[in-house]
Amino acid sequence: MKRRDFLKLAAAGVPAFNIGSLLAASLAKRIAQGGKIRVALIGCGAQMTGLIRRMGGDQNVQVVALVDPLPSGIRAVKASAKKFYGSFDFTGAWEGADYREMFEKVGDRIDAAFIATPNHHHAIPALMAIRRGIHVYVEKPLALTLEEVSLLAREAKKYGVVTQVGNYGHSTKAMKMCVDAVKNGVIGDVTEVYSYSDRVNSMFFRPPASPPPAGMDWDIWCGPAPVCEFYGPHEGRTGLHPHDWHSWIGYGNGSIGNMGTHIMDAPFWALDLGKTGPESVEAKDVAWGCPGAWAYRDTIDYTFPARGTLSPVTLHWYDGIRDGVPIAVSHMERCYNILKKRSDLNFPPALLEFEKKYNLEKAPLAFMGSVFIGTKGAIWHCFHSSLRFFPKGIGKDFIKNKAGYQANEHVMEFLNAVREAREANTGFDYSIPLAQTVLLGNVAARAGKKKLLWDGARITNDEAANAYLKTTYRPGWELPVA
Repeated sequence: MKRRDFLKLAAAGVPAFNIGSLLAASLAKRIAQGGKIRVALIGCGAQMTGLIRRMGGDQNVQVVALVDPLPSGIRAVKASAKKFYGSFDFTGAWEGADYREMFEKVGDRIDAAFIATPNHHHAIPALMAIRRGIHVYVEKPLALTLEEVSLLAREAKKYGVVTQVGNYGHSTKAMKMCVDAVKNGVIGDVTEVYSYSDRVNSMFFRPPASPPPAGMDWDIWCGPAPVCEFYGPHEGRTGLHPHDWHSWIGYGNGSIGNMGTHIMDAPFWALDLGKTGPESVEAKDVAWGCPGAWAYRDTIDYTFPARGTLSPVTLHWYDGIRDGVPIAVSHMERCYNILKKRSDLNFPPALLEFEKKYNLEKAPLAFMGSVFIGTKGAIWHCFHSSLRFFPKGIGKDFIKNKAGYQANEHVMEFLNAVREAREANTGFDYSIPLAQTVLLGNVAARAGKKKLLWDGARITNDEAANAYLKTTYRPGWELPVA
């Protein structure tokens, strides 16, 4: 089925989920007959230079469009592909700054869109793609707000497209081992998980304005968010572009938005937390950066009810700088705002006691990860290839083979799902509850130190907190109407 026929059926009132199924089947048949998957690359920063190296080369995909408001970003993605594969054919690919224009001009030639923009640009191109029957791979944490997440969930189901979120650790052997061990009762009944991160995605000052890079369309980069002043590298920070946007409300989602999807993935999968989602969220400690920036320290508790035979669970989240450590960029690695010393982390106190219990002074837990506390033991897991069992020996059947990590597994899982017209392993059905939980951390931080009750759609005991479930959009950049 050609996309123009898809649109004719939609106009004629054929149910969208039927149209999506027809389109997916037609696409799978064309690809099975030797066709390449035609992809659009939206957001050509550092993340996309890595993603294109995971797509199997131009014998597997045809790049139809490259979109970025900074032309040098597009050039970097093309150079990355050619260097990695030896050659890569971009002949005929549309190039430009605005994905809205791209969809108008070449949308009917696209099978799948990869979206690796800053978070404030996730929902709009994803919706534009989904409503055209285009499959979507969206970087974590999926969207900027809970309202956007809910809308994407409804629309993806309605149009029957294949979806994937970029929490690539989900496709690793180590995470599967962790999940299997928990589900098989190796550590007994799990009622607590401690998840923690070494990132400090906050700002303590607003650097002075400076001109955007040559050729950059700054108005389009700001897009649906308010137009702010650009700033470049300054006093150890990389600049609003390419990375500091994580630190600002309205553009990114802070430390929990940056790393929560990765680190909480294993607990969600192993403990079936997505079956119910959290019933409450509470900010225990929040330390704010400068006006407009996210917190530089978050301590957040989520409670999950029983899920079938599984016990209720409390998931504890910690990120940022511990109390008493000077707030200075000298404590952080420049590019990604990673703390240099574990002793500077807002590290869970309970895990310091855990280390004493298991005599881990000479081999302490790493800078980030999740610790499952069970009645028979515990597991520490990072979000990609690392795994440790406590007490020593209980997990020997799960770690006798080296876990390993292949960076292309997650992207190829999505492309294979597109070929086979099936769900991908972190499609929206799985990823929506995880994204909601992560973004509820943002809501809790902004609402203050109180327990918020969540019914899956809104906060039920604090009406004012529901204002943080959504954002406002600059005129001309509103969420597209179906």
